[in-house]
Amino acid sequence: MSNSINNLNHYNVSASEREVNFEEKNQKNASEHVVQLGGHTKADKIVEPENRIDRLKEIYGEKVLKQMGITACETCQSRTYVDGSDDPGVSFKTPTNISPEASDAAVASHEGEHVANETAKAESEGREVVSQSVRTFKAVCPECGRMYTSGGVTHTTTQNKSNYSTQNQNFQGQLLDMTV
Repeated sequence: MSNSINNLNHYNVSASEREVNFEEKNQKNASEHVVQLGGHTKADKIVEPENRIDRLKEIYGEKVLKQMGITACETCQSRTYVDGSDDPGVSFKTPTNISPEASDAAVASHEGEHVANETAKAESEGREVVSQSVRTFKAVCPECGRMYTSGGVTHTTTQNKSNYSTQNQNFQGQLLDMTV
């Protein structure tokens, strides 16, 4: 039974392989405690609290810990969003820090404010909206590798409202020539 479990651990490529290497290092030290679990012997793997982050960095690497949010990413913490448009009624007029997880919703909401403002502006000017489109841009943080929304653009096309009833009255009878 113990041979089959050891074989399974040997073929598992993920964290178990790292544990096997860790056990081999600890078996060299005679002062380590040995724990028996279900017929298996494993070295005591308790890591002191002050060394836990360092041990995780050794096992997984610093970038993975930043992706998981265990350690802080300086680039993500210093990233700010600022609106570059002349639309006074939208968010992000002052530099605002947003986490990568919340950036998609925040930028989409911000671009939605632009859409609503442009629609209201067109209505107040007696124009109709022909089309509106919103594009958001994604990027990857070079330090931690997390994806975030880096910005967005809103395009609105409007035209004068057509008053079909007055137009029809102006041209009525102009295309018909009759003589009696």
